[in-house]
Amino acid sequence: MKLALVSVSLLGGMVPAFAQQNAAARWEVEIPAPVANKTEVKPAPKPQPPDSAVLKSRVMRIPVTEAPELAGLPPITGVINATVKLVEDPGLPDPPKPLPPLPPTDPAVLARLKELRANYHATLPVFVSGSVYDGKRTLIKIYPNGQADNEVVAWSNLNFMYLSGNGGYRVNFADGTYQDYSLLMAVGPVSSENARRAAERTGRKDLIPQIPELPDVEAAGPKFVVVKGDRESDGMHVLEQLHDLFQVSGETMKQQYFAREQARAERKACLLANPPKPQDVAIRIWKRQNPVGAAQSQEGGNLK
Repeated sequence: MKLALVSVSLLGGMVPAFAQQNAAARWEVEIPAPVANKTEVKPAPKPQPPDSAVLKSRVMRIPVTEAPELAGLPPITGVINATVKLVEDPGLPDPPKPLPPLPPTDPAVLARLKELRANYHATLPVFVSGSVYDGKRTLIKIYPNGQADNEVVAWSNLNFMYLSGNGGYRVNFADGTYQDYSLLMAVGPVSSENARRAAERTGRKDLIPQIPELPDVEAAGPKFVVVKGDRESDGMHVLEQLHDLFQVSGETMKQQYFAREQARAERKACLLANPPKPQDVAIRIWKRQNPVGAAQSQEGGNLK
């Protein structure tokens, strides 16, 4: 996909910015299919506390306030029974001692590193923040490997809320190699009207976004205008790849986004109709009969 060169104002000057060039000769972008393991796995049994005689027991009534499961819901409040039981030492085995550290020149370490280099394909992290204005334009900031000095800033005609449900993507290069990227995204909606009102209230004109002219994605496909960044940087490649990804899988990601929002609304309605209550807590403590070493704790505990 192509977008003609556009000039955007940056620090008082006119800096040429560009959108994605045709990257078909360089790469293809996809969301890898999940690895399917059809082996039936039975759920692990719920762990049970050790069977020990109760020596003392005390029950306390404690008012608690917990954070709600979803934003926009009232906090979870109530009074719980906290039961503390002093029990006999159940005689649990001592934890295993930590393995001794190996020097980096140890043959076993060198062999393991060689195996990892041969078989493990590293996934590169990318930090992406996005402010989606009115669901139509997104101000994107990209930090490959979290490096702020390689920041790329751009305006996109995509709603990056649609991309926020994906944990990563794969780039297949023309030479047969590939690279996986892990996305750490912080994306949220912004109202241009609210931003304008905040600017009027505070006198801060910088709160009003300077959105460059971009065609709508429905008419022209994914497009972007760069505000800051090196054209050949890793961050710029990520910017292009994300728009390539939407070109390939945008409709699927859009449907998945609305499905998540519907599920969230249904869950929120359920919680409003059936407010959760904080659960009672039982704590079992004991004093070890044969503690291991003076440096180790003389007491153990098990939260039920």
